[in-house]
Amino acid sequence: MTRGQHEDVDEVGPDEVDPDEVDPDKVDPDKVDPDKGASEEIRSRHDLGRPATTRGVVTAVLVALACVGTGLLAWAAASESDESDDGDSRRSEALAVAEDAAATLLSYDHARLDENVEAATAHLTPGFALEFREYFTSTVMPLATKYRAVLTTELIASGLERIEEDEATVLLYLDQTTRSSELAAPRVDSSTVEVNLTWVDGEWLVAAVDPI
Repeated sequence: MTRGQHEDVDEVGPDEVDPDEVDPDKVDPDKVDPDKGASEEIRSRHDLGRPATTRGVVTAVLVALACVGTGLLAWAAASESDESDDGDSRRSEALAVAEDAAATLLSYDHARLDENVEAATAHLTPGFALEFREYFTSTVMPLATKYRAVLTTELIASGLERIEEDEATVLLYLDQTTRSSELAAPRVDSSTVEVNLTWVDGEWLVAAVDPI
């Protein structure tokens, strides 16, 4: 190459360079005018080309993670909601079972004693059902038959004292009306009982009833 040709190349301005024919990695930054369009384009391609792709990937990943995160939060919120609903349902069921059990366990009619004992034991755990049946047939039946007694129990108020996993305790306030051949008029007695329940095979059963 001649000196003249060399000088012609040196005199080519940066604005006359075709950026598509220039390798950005071979551009000498000391010879590039940053205020010129072509030089700016070359530098833009060199400095921002590959990082732009990286930023795009990172942005996509962050968006994906945000979506996944939102989904996980929604799932967690739904799970917490389901657990809360389940807890509320079990508490309501415990109260209902205790109230129904009181009405049958602590009520009887001398004319329907067999029906009474069957209805009462339907709410009980197997062990307590056996204990109650033995007491009812050996003690309550003979006296109720002899005195033609009728005992009616009315629920006044109830409250859940505690519930822990498979056990619950319910407090009941009751009025009991007794009629018999020994009484000139019905007698009303107020009482308070504590009902202990156990969760068995998906339902609450009464394990004990204790007067307070």
